Formats: sequence, C-alpha cells, structure tokens
Amino acid sequence: MKFEFEPVKKDYSDFSSDKVLVNAPRTPAFPVRIASEIMARCLSFINIKEGITVYDPCCGGGHLLSVIGLLYSANISRVYATDIDEQALKYAQKNLNLLTPAGFSKRKKEMQEHYEKQRKQAQLEALNSAQRLEAMLLNTKYPEKEVQCFQWDITESSPPYFKNVNIVITDLPYGNMVDWQTTQDHPNEYLLDNIYQALDTDNAIVALICNKQARISHKKFKQVKRLKHGKRQFIFFRPLPSCS
Repeated sequence: MKFEFEPVKKDYSDFSSDKVLVNAPRTPAFPVRIASEIMARCLSFINIKEGITVYDPCCGGGHLLSVIGLLYSANISRVYATDIDEQALKYAQKNLNLLTPAGFSKRKKEMQEHYEKQRKQAQLEALNSAQRLEAMLLNTKYPEKEVQCFQWDITESSPPYFKNVNIVITDLPYGNMVDWQTTQDHPNEYLLDNIYQALDTDNAIVALICNKQARISHKKFKQVKRLKHGKRQFIFFRPLPSCS
C-alpha cells in the first residue's frame, strides 16, 4: 500500500498502549500511521468532512477507534463502538472516554496522582503525552463528542439502534490473538447485513481490515478499493442505496 495521506513517518508514541490509552489483554494495538491513512481514505469517499459519525462494530479494547477519534477530532461528532467481549469493552470504555473533555480530564488527573506518588520518568513522559493529546481533542469544532460503547454481537440478527453512520472502520477478528466468538458459519455476511441497517446509505463508506487471504463480498455493497500492507488487507465498500 502506498501511503497517500500519511506519506511521512511521524512520532506516534503518544498513542502507545498503556501510556495514556490503555490496552486490553489479548487485543492488538493497531498501528497508528495505518489507522490514520485508512481513515483519511474513508473521508475521501464521502461528501461530508464535518459532523461525521464513526462506528467500530468489533472494537475490542477501543484502541483503533480512540486513535481515530483523537486524530480526526475536527471531523467527528459521534463515535459508536460495540463488541461481543464484555471484558474488552471495559477497556474500550476507558479509551473512548478520552474523546470527551470530562473523560480526558479524569484520566489526566489519575495519571498526575500516580506521578506525584511514584515520581517515575515514564509517568512524567506519559503526562506530557496526555497534554498533547488533550490539545488535539479540545482545539477542534467537536470537543464534546457523543460516545456510546456497549456489548453486542455484530453477527446476530438484531441491528444496532443507532442510524446514519457515515464511516465504519473495523479490524476483523483474525490471527492468534483474536478470533470470531460466534456460532454463525458466515460471520462477515451477517456483519455487513447489520452494518447496512445502521448506515446513512447516501453518504457512507465501510472499511474492513482483515488478513490478506480473506475474500469478502456482499449483495448490498460495492467494493470500491482494496489495498494490501504486510499481513493485512483493507477493503472499502460503498453501500448500494437501492437495497431495501
């Protein structure tokens, strides 16, 4: 994959797991540069650039969605996250709370208290990271985002209650750390069925991150882009508005 929107490697250490953001056990932290590139490509496929609703249906510990919410705070006003794993969602909620001023202030206060007790250099560096990330959140049009995070199996028949999602971006379960926790034989099909019901079909894009061997298609979506990088591929789908 050629990096069109993030051509220059930057220092993303502020987003490192267990610095300001927390990492859920057995959930991978997604590479920040790739996350930013994929999100920028998503924005290029839709007609609006502000007030966007973003949804991650397999959010795990929420690292990917939280990184996107901070990097693209100027574009996003609503953030939705679901996952089947109740334990992972506890970490996801902590991370997604960082997308609101009150939540970030609470996290920074906790970090400050830990530093005052232990006075470790790593804690001071983490506080400096927190200052920079907080500025990224607050110095935008949408600092007070609507954030919702709850347990739900995306492969089940009942769709989420929220509507008019513009961007779905999710790292599908694969590999040794994470796999599908479902009884469905074709989870990707059910996932796309349910995602479709939550979309603003006139102005939406779905970005699925999966292993390079996966072949995913669906009658309600048109594939508009497919990229590969390392062991991953990124498939972009546009919903077909003619579907009922």
